[in-house]
Amino acid sequence: MFILLNIMLFVVYPAVVYFLFPVGWAVMVLVYCISAITLLVVKRYKKRDLVILDKSIVCDDRIIDILNSALYNMYVLPVFVIKDIEKDLKFSKDGARLKSLLKKVRHHRRVRVWYKNYFGLNSTDSKIMKLAKSLNARIITVNFNLKKMSTVQKLRVVDINDLYTRLRPAVIPGNKISVFLVKDGKERNQAVGFLNDGTTVIVDNAKNLIGKKADVQITSMLHTSTNKMLFGKIA
Repeated sequence: MFILLNIMLFVVYPAVVYFLFPVGWAVMVLVYCISAITLLVVKRYKKRDLVILDKSIVCDDRIIDILNSALYNMYVLPVFVIKDIEKDLKFSKDGARLKSLLKKVRHHRRVRVWYKNYFGLNSTDSKIMKLAKSLNARIITVNFNLKKMSTVQKLRVVDINDLYTRLRPAVIPGNKISVFLVKDGKERNQAVGFLNDGTTVIVDNAKNLIGKKADVQITSMLHTSTNKMLFGKIA
């Protein structure tokens, strides 16, 4: 793609200017300078890990948490997505919330509005996939159909629902688990076991069960720099 872009910027564009307008060498130098600047801007966007926001994710309250995180540096909000949401505001019972959310997303420091449109395409999803291909960007969404179509076209897709599911703790206080107790704990009558992922489980009043599998009710949890520790009691 960059080869074609170079040909357009440094061969086709200067040739068109030279033959259509009677310009001197000074103007041609300016033309080449414009081409060079354009190429640098394009390369700058290409190097960034761009993420395109679709309609479904902009209308999801979780998007603000995503934008505020350091997950990605720059998010692209296409103008055709904005127009699509603005159409829905007229008929939505939740219009005030959507309008406020769109405003927050649009003016966020990590978001850039992309004004290019694809008038030959009718579907917003098709436009997003076309833009993702041209920018070599990811698509962030909660739209299952868009995710499926993008995957078929070998585009990179981030599904927020999948992301939240993976980040959700597998075990939380109140859950019951089965764990094989293997050794004494640091405190009196404590026993220690380990889950398959290496999580340490410390059980009160379970020393007599060392060497056996026990049902444990989790009471609290602690994250350290190297491990996750669960504390519990015999269920």
